[in-house]
Amino acid sequence: MLRRLLLLALIASPALYAADKTTETMLEVLRDVGGLQEQIKALQKSLDGKFADLGQAGAEQARLAAEQTNKAMAALSDSFHKSLQSQEDQQTKTLEAVAAVGSQVQAVSDQLSTMRQAVNDLTAAMSRVTTQINDLATAVKSAQAAKPDLSGNVAPPEVSATDLLANAEGDRLGGKLDLALQEYGDYVAKFGNTPQAADAQYYIGSIHYSNQEWDEAVKAFDVSLEAYPGSKRTPESLYYKADSLARLGRWPEANDTLKDLSKRFRDNLLAKRPLTVKPPR
Repeated sequence: MLRRLLLLALIASPALYAADKTTETMLEVLRDVGGLQEQIKALQKSLDGKFADLGQAGAEQARLAAEQTNKAMAALSDSFHKSLQSQEDQQTKTLEAVAAVGSQVQAVSDQLSTMRQAVNDLTAAMSRVTTQINDLATAVKSAQAAKPDLSGNVAPPEVSATDLLANAEGDRLGGKLDLALQEYGDYVAKFGNTPQAADAQYYIGSIHYSNQEWDEAVKAFDVSLEAYPGSKRTPESLYYKADSLARLGRWPEANDTLKDLSKRFRDNLLAKRPLTVKPPR
């Protein structure tokens, strides 16, 4: 009986170990080995009583067999413990390496985010500086050109880019569209290289559209699309140009403009909006 149990333990244990080397399997095997040791101890205790009548030699052989079994099982258990500890150590090293890589990736991500914000701040600052430089240049030119007339009065200096754009915005929002149209036109003519010029040109087309001046609207939107192709107003310029063309009955051009809008800005809401007029049947 003891020999069969020992043989089964020695055969089954390597098979289990070879089948799956994961930590969970080793723990299960260790529990099985521990249970088998307890069974052997109980069996040894039972055999001690049964072999008492077989004589000193038989009892001694039984004890020796039990001791050898215990030693074999202890050695097997110790081997599993060492293998388990080795795998746990390897897993710990792997987790530490992964954590180190994760920290490096997070650090790089944080640095990129900081750089992106810095670039955005620099762009905004450059836009403000450009406007201020244009205002200063205008003021200098006005001061140099200002000459007293025959009555002794000094000609008023030219309005700055900031003031001119603010006046145009105020008049547009206040419903003074004709005056705003003139001011936006002056801004584009004098300060067409500033970041705000694209908005000014778009509003020229928008005012013509509001006034139902479809031909003028198409022309203004064409200027906006050609002079400022990277403007945030490009989707709006394309849509209202297409709508103006449709109102003029120029449907092939209107459809081509809408296709351009859908191709370049497919996720924009204007690319999914129908025109305000329907094509003739």
